[in-house]
Amino acid sequence: MVRVTPDWVPMARAVVIATGLCELAGAAALLTRRWRVAAGWAFALYALCVFPANVKHAMLDLGSETGLSWWYHGPRLLAQPLVVWWALWASGAVRGR
Repeated sequence: MVRVTPDWVPMARAVVIATGLCELAGAAALLTRRWRVAAGWAFALYALCVFPANVKHAMLDLGSETGLSWWYHGPRLLAQPLVVWWALWASGAVRGR
């Protein structure tokens, strides 16, 4: 199994488990008025933090014959700023026009 977590991340398995738990907590927080904005900021930060793993995943796949192509990874990487904005907008952390 190929790991997409960058090598410089200590205790990668524990980090992946912790981030999964944070995603579940964030999803629950989005359902409350009190924690919705904080959850939006947390999800935006999370999207920034997983970007290195997405880049590594793309490099691994594009460097192999069995991986996904640029048609998958290109839009995924380019959409990352939209995911950050979406988390902030959907939670009410920022207001659009």
